[in-house]
Amino acid sequence: MSDETVPADSSSAGERLPPVVVGLFGPRRLVKTMAEAGVQIAERHAPNRVKFVTGGYDDQTEAEDRYRRLRDRIDAAVFPGPWQFDLAADGHWLTVPSTHLPLTGAALYAALLRASLTIDDVDLSRVSIDSLAADDVEEAYAEIGLDTTHVHDIPYDGPESVAGFVAFHRAKREQGSTLALTTILSVERELRSHGVPVLRIAPTRSSVRDALETAVLLGQGIRMGAHQIAMIAVQLIPTGTSRTESGDYWQQELALSTHQKLLSEARQVGATVSRRSDTLFLVTTTHGALVQLTEQFTTAPFLSVLTAQLGVPVAVGAGTGQTARAAEANALMAVEDSVSRAGRVAVYLDDANARTDLPPGAGRAITESAPQDGAPPIDPRAIEIVTSIAAASGVGPQVIADVEIVAEIMQVTQRTGRRMLKELVDAGLAWPLPPARSSGGGRPRQQFRLLTEKLE
Repeated sequence: MSDETVPADSSSAGERLPPVVVGLFGPRRLVKTMAEAGVQIAERHAPNRVKFVTGGYDDQTEAEDRYRRLRDRIDAAVFPGPWQFDLAADGHWLTVPSTHLPLTGAALYAALLRASLTIDDVDLSRVSIDSLAADDVEEAYAEIGLDTTHVHDIPYDGPESVAGFVAFHRAKREQGSTLALTTILSVERELRSHGVPVLRIAPTRSSVRDALETAVLLGQGIRMGAHQIAMIAVQLIPTGTSRTESGDYWQQELALSTHQKLLSEARQVGATVSRRSDTLFLVTTTHGALVQLTEQFTTAPFLSVLTAQLGVPVAVGAGTGQTARAAEANALMAVEDSVSRAGRVAVYLDDANARTDLPPGAGRAITESAPQDGAPPIDPRAIEIVTSIAAASGVGPQVIADVEIVAEIMQVTQRTGRRMLKELVDAGLAWPLPPARSSGGGRPRQQFRLLTEKLE
């Protein structure tokens, strides 16, 4: 059995949420047992809320490959024992919350009972056992009333200890041990090749079910965490010189530019952007999206790109919480901390008020001018209109136009000029500015900034 899905109850017609998926890994025979228990676990939950996929293998060397094939499909994982779990963790290929089947005195007791029923002339008081703690061995033998004077045990003490299991069992065999009990498939195979009577200790069905239930809870926790509310506060830090020289218009233009760039980035992770003032913006998202934006909390979202493209310092604070209000409060406290440090780092506050500093990084560029994959190129007619207006205006890189200016330059009616401006907005080559109030009263004139930088 490999890369298969253990069926759960059929889903109801109204079910929309995806199930928690748990990966089952280990030797094929054991994984089959785990999968059978998985069917029982799935039946305990609401229809189609839990699924199990299996990644059985014949040799431990295949374990990483089996895991990597399934890692993008699972929310949690179950390994056959502590050795396999530690190998995955130490090898840095563990990507989801995981657990392993417990190997306790109950598992040993079941193995001893199985040995007494299937192996002739076995002396259960003269055996060698690996992996289990001495207390578990004593407990199991106490259950069946046997002396442990000639019972030898080598506990599991990290992955490196497994390398000595075969030599341990062979040495005890030479000293009169009648049976080797191991938890490791490769140890069992090697002992058999040397003619040593051996039996593998397998976890009980009850412990398998308990481990699978634990994995389901771990997966559900990740799902809940990924959908936890997260907020990102972006605060512009305009310089005094810029404000004096350009006044309110410069600040309004900067606010529009910031809003547009944040919207472009937020769309990629399904986030929303709200403008609190000309200098403060809030991005509403989820913890899962925040993890993506911060590259696993190793880099500041937006910081480098916005600072470079806007030409002003930017502070960024991120926060999570059990409610939107709590997440917003954390984000606002975090951004104040970032402002106090002149935006040199972003600050993240989680729902326990634990703080993490996020340094600026290259991150993903906010590409407002480059079309996304599959997006149509900018309309050549729109490019021609912008080029003509910019050339006739001759007022520097920032070109502001309204219907009258466009109609005059393009020698068309104002109705046609209004349609041209709409074409430019639709093509992403113009932004509508806040209506300018007229000193003589009447309807404010709608002005547009032409994005001539997109033509470079």
